[in-house]
Amino acid sequence: MSFLNFSLIFGAAAFSIPLIIHLFHKSRFKIVKWGAMHLLEAVLKTNRRRVQIEQWILLAIRCLIPAMLALAMARPLWKGASSLLGNAKTSTVVLLDNSYSMDASRAGSTSFGIARDETQRLINELRPGSEAHVILMGEGGRGLLDAPSYDLSRITQALTKSTAGFGSARIPSALDLGAGALEKMHESARQVVVLTDFQRVSFPATEDALIGRALQRIRSLPTSPGITFWDVGQEVKENVAIESLDFSKLMVGVGQKVQFRANLRNFGDANHADLRVTLKVDGKDKAASQTNLGPHAKAQVLFTHVFDSAGSHVVEISTEPDVLAADNTYLASIPVRDRIPVLLVDGALGPTPDDITSETAYLQIALSPFAAGKVPMSDLIEPHVVSADAFSAKNLTDSAAVVLANVRKLTPEQLRVLEDYVKNGGGLLIFPGDRTDVAWWNGAFAPLAPVPLAGISGELKDSVQGTGVAAQRFENPALEIFNDPRNGSMSEAAIKVWFKMRSPGTSSDPLAPVVLARLDSGDPFLVERAIGHGRVIACSTAADADWGNLPARPFYLPLVQRLCVHLASTVNPPRNLEVGRSIVSFLPVTAAGKKALLTAPDGTTSEMPVVKKDERGVVETAPLYQPGLYTLQPPGGQPIHYVVNSDRRESDLARLADTEIAEFAKAHSVAVVHSSAEFRENEHRQRFGQELWKWALLALLVLIFLELILQRMFARARGSTAAMTMAAQPKRETEAAR
Repeated sequence: MSFLNFSLIFGAAAFSIPLIIHLFHKSRFKIVKWGAMHLLEAVLKTNRRRVQIEQWILLAIRCLIPAMLALAMARPLWKGASSLLGNAKTSTVVLLDNSYSMDASRAGSTSFGIARDETQRLINELRPGSEAHVILMGEGGRGLLDAPSYDLSRITQALTKSTAGFGSARIPSALDLGAGALEKMHESARQVVVLTDFQRVSFPATEDALIGRALQRIRSLPTSPGITFWDVGQEVKENVAIESLDFSKLMVGVGQKVQFRANLRNFGDANHADLRVTLKVDGKDKAASQTNLGPHAKAQVLFTHVFDSAGSHVVEISTEPDVLAADNTYLASIPVRDRIPVLLVDGALGPTPDDITSETAYLQIALSPFAAGKVPMSDLIEPHVVSADAFSAKNLTDSAAVVLANVRKLTPEQLRVLEDYVKNGGGLLIFPGDRTDVAWWNGAFAPLAPVPLAGISGELKDSVQGTGVAAQRFENPALEIFNDPRNGSMSEAAIKVWFKMRSPGTSSDPLAPVVLARLDSGDPFLVERAIGHGRVIACSTAADADWGNLPARPFYLPLVQRLCVHLASTVNPPRNLEVGRSIVSFLPVTAAGKKALLTAPDGTTSEMPVVKKDERGVVETAPLYQPGLYTLQPPGGQPIHYVVNSDRRESDLARLADTEIAEFAKAHSVAVVHSSAEFRENEHRQRFGQELWKWALLALLVLIFLELILQRMFARARGSTAAMTMAAQPKRETEAAR
């Protein structure tokens, strides 16, 4: 016997109240000597005994009434009562593993198919009036329905439509969700059933303590449920997976060669000679390659492709099918532009925009070398030059990035326009120079400047050696090309004069400034800072040849091009996402208030509202858990593709050994079953309890009415006895006188 509201059981102490009242008010007899008393002694003795019995009966009932009330409020639970009172209604939580390893097939069946069928059977066999909740364990877990439900048919119907392939199973977080669901459920008989394939990567030793804490949280509930792990796994060893796909994260242009490097891994013991790997673009075969993949080996396959049209494209790398189809394909969404318009704001514009004395002259050549050399080929970047005085909001309409070259200062209105542009997703590249106003930079320009300026360092003298860019490994996408010496070395630069920028400290804040490259002097060379939806990069020296030989070095052209493309690439949110992330799409402000159509990997469609935020229309979805290709059709625009890829750690199909599963069950005091028969037997052993508060309440009502009835009966009996005694008294006195 246990109690759901144990503290209320102490209310049973109220049974003493009627007892105390009785002790204070019990009858006290006064002895009066009377000669004829001996004639009534027999009658009085009989009546006194009967009255005492009546009073003890009423006192017992009156003591039981508050005790029974306290018992009902404490909600007693009788363990094992189901054998006498029938099976109790239950609150059942099922944790269903729907990670993509559950799709591994053997003998025509998958682990998920088995688990789903057993879950439906389990729910169908629950007693009518029971409630249930199913939690899908992939990528941390989520409810099959929004909340626990007594409508069991609704749950089984939803299970019919459920599929696997949802990332990795996270056991601790799924158990926590199960505990949270149980806290909201109502029946006293409770059980938690975990259906999983016991994949080794889902039960790492590092998470064993987390699993233990989650199970303890479940057991600490007012009614501790039975916990059963149901092993539905199959022994499947052989599997080849495409673990990842490497490609440039920068914006791609029409006619530009793009490399795709597929990383393959063999998790099995078999040798795969001449394994075929194919490249598809927008669903069409473009290339194929073969590679040898030995047991437990890794390999890379390189593809090169040139996109001949602008827009949103989908790249698909696939290999030969095996037992697990989910990891045989890797998708990527590639946005392709026919041009990237970049605005160059010149602080000392010459007689003509392309005059060599202009601050932006070398930038124009580097950004559009084919146009500058009058070569009949197209440049990806299309620069447009404007003087600092003429710069205005209309110049930013189509610009994917803005470059400030030796601009002394901007007017408050120009600064406001530029700040709004960056916060709304624009990119800004800053090259200072001899015209730069340090006070303005550190004052009015501070909201946009990555870091403050501390003054000019170096001299324009031949005798002064100056400094260069320190040799280092670059992590930023714009600079990682220079990790390969064949693409040029930034250490070849000779810089005579530069601004000393205050070096930012290390911070985990994603909006904090980051040093991308340093000079040999230790000063920052390039610093990046995120502002709103956009980014700002500041260089410590001039863009032209006034303070150094940057424009004369081979790395200058790819450097400024990649910096501009990098800044332009951050204008739009990413299109290749991890499981659990949301799609965010920026659309023209004219689309605000309309509907976009989103098509999921399973073919289902949903309308998404376009909301106005700042000066754009924005579509944002809920977190996405189903991997695959999503297509967003904006109102009146071209389709935009988004890809959700899951973590490929589940491609290793190795299971825990039977001994390890037994050790897990023993360590965490849980039952492990392998079939429906074992589950039913285990469920019978657990013998869920039956709440008895309804019976206690019924007993309370019976006692109340019984006390009233007995009190009236005893009162009538005492009245009748008293009358008979008074009637018999004169007769006895007459007989005594004779």
